[in-house]
Amino acid sequence: MTAHSTTSNDMLKTRTWAHGFFTHAADLPISFNLDGRPTRGIPDTWSPTAARRRIDANLIETVFEGTDPASGLTVRVEVTQYQDFPVMEWVVWLTNTSSGPTPLISDILALDGVFRGASPVVTHCNGDYYSVDGYTPEETSLQAGETLRFAPRGGRACDGAFPYYRVAFEDWGFSMAIGWPAQWAVSYEGLPDGVRIRSGQEHTHLQLMPGERIRTPRMTILSWSGDAFRAGDVFHAVNLWRRWYLAHILPRPDGQPLKPLLACAATDEGEEFTAATEENQIRFIGAHHQRGIRPDVWWIDAGWYPCYNKQGERRWWETGTWVPDPERFPRGLKPVSDYAARKGAALLLWFEPERVRPGKQLDVEHPEWLLRAEGNDNALLFLGNPECRQWLTDHVCKLIADNGIKIYRQDHNFEPLEHWRQNEAGDRQGLNENLHVQGYLQYWDDLLARNPGLWIDSCSSGGRRNDLETMRRSVPLHYTDYGYGDHPVKLAFHRTLFEWIPYFKEVTLSWDLEGGSRFDHRIDSFSFHCGMAAMLFATLDIRRDDYDFALAVKMIDVWRKAAGLLLYGDYYAHTPFHKRADQWVAWQFDAPETGHGFVQGIRLPAAAEETLTIYPQGIEREADYTFENPETGEDMVLSGDDLLHDGFTFALPPRSGALWLYHKQ
Repeated sequence: MTAHSTTSNDMLKTRTWAHGFFTHAADLPISFNLDGRPTRGIPDTWSPTAARRRIDANLIETVFEGTDPASGLTVRVEVTQYQDFPVMEWVVWLTNTSSGPTPLISDILALDGVFRGASPVVTHCNGDYYSVDGYTPEETSLQAGETLRFAPRGGRACDGAFPYYRVAFEDWGFSMAIGWPAQWAVSYEGLPDGVRIRSGQEHTHLQLMPGERIRTPRMTILSWSGDAFRAGDVFHAVNLWRRWYLAHILPRPDGQPLKPLLACAATDEGEEFTAATEENQIRFIGAHHQRGIRPDVWWIDAGWYPCYNKQGERRWWETGTWVPDPERFPRGLKPVSDYAARKGAALLLWFEPERVRPGKQLDVEHPEWLLRAEGNDNALLFLGNPECRQWLTDHVCKLIADNGIKIYRQDHNFEPLEHWRQNEAGDRQGLNENLHVQGYLQYWDDLLARNPGLWIDSCSSGGRRNDLETMRRSVPLHYTDYGYGDHPVKLAFHRTLFEWIPYFKEVTLSWDLEGGSRFDHRIDSFSFHCGMAAMLFATLDIRRDDYDFALAVKMIDVWRKAAGLLLYGDYYAHTPFHKRADQWVAWQFDAPETGHGFVQGIRLPAAAEETLTIYPQGIEREADYTFENPETGEDMVLSGDDLLHDGFTFALPPRSGALWLYHKQ
């Protein structure tokens, strides 16, 4: 058993709370009002059934289903129990099987249940919202009678709130995720002997027409045992989640788990990629190789399509006509993707299909597919319309095939909530959002099914739509629009993301170089130390000759040696969460199965302390460990006993970092 493998006690905790919820249909932890009457679980009068099947060696599904004899409303609860991790998941479907409209259904909760334990503490986070304050975790002790409530802003799941939580009691706890890429809500009510949690789509008050079907968020709960969390040791909880996520959530294009990847991009002057052409993209790929830099991913972001405004200027946000701009890409993007492939790189291409601007193809040809909101000139392409979704699926699949796209990047740069709500009648509130979510997820499922090997990058003004349903189908490469070169801030963002979503991208921008600017692409070793992530984006201005490209090649090699451990190792933070330039940052990634790992220390520019000592985790007292600094070539051997007793000390000048790989002898 490795340090953070599932234990029998973890599994026991899951079975204990799940037994009370998932044994009988009437006890299911769901609730709603039907024609004003509170309903919990699936009542016995609805003749519920339960069917159990094994999906594979690690997954068992139980489906509970029952129908209200008076209204014809069918409720189906799909419950998934993991056999290799202490995880339970469920989602609820409500379908009108009658020939007439249902009574009003309101306040639908995917989770309405009590979890027993003493002195609950809720760990929560404020998500991403283009702010220095984003991705900040907090712990709140919940007293009896107190309630915490959270919801995002504007209909994007991580905008000002984060649908990932930990709840810790004195002797056990659980991590919880709300899988809903729109406007969810959750409340935690303190009880004398535990906490009551209610969660679902924030607002539902609707009738279903014959044949209509809606769903709830998917709820995911991972349990752990012991009191270590309350003693300040969250590592077991964090790494159980990471291990489960990597085993069951991280996308597997072509059946293989994603690997760490190097991304590069370049364009001429202009906003985003509005100046990209077939000629310059091929030239810039070749220039990277001439400098010894070999990207795995060639990145083309917003602006490759006809994006002209009324004045004839190219503006990347003028979306709604999805074809390569014939002026700049007369043969499409296939020559670029073919050349990139010959150089070993996959083409990533940006889309924002849900935003339709005035005068663009979809606005002119299919106005009936659009939802509009007062005071907003962005129209929402309504993916809840099956005809619209099918057209988009077919159109984008053709673009993928014709242009050699290997990574589909989808952005979403405006708040959709009012587009849904302003287009609903009083007895249909929440329906547009629900249908759009279903269409969005189906669209992605169809893209993946029809394009083997394709994978998806989720973006939404940075990281504002990265709930777990979205993450099952994608990775959040561009996790924020804030602070690209602000090292203390982005290192703090990393600290949060490492705990929940292990695969993301970081850039090597530095805003603090003398004489530099926000988009100064100069690099030094420090910028690489602050850019360690599963995907590294080397922000080099390949058009210039005055950069230290040899240093870039060297530091990319350092990153490649550490990146696999960074993604698949257990994660340990050795410094507190902060966003201060006068502090250190240190962490460790350890793979106990192989005895390999690395420790990294970063002395931020204003940190006064010249040294930092950390005490590595996962170390065996009787073993010896060889440490190697791949940047300097130094190596040393330290005993496990010394590491546990004396720790590992970094001694660095200001604004520098050191990464030491280690392996057990």
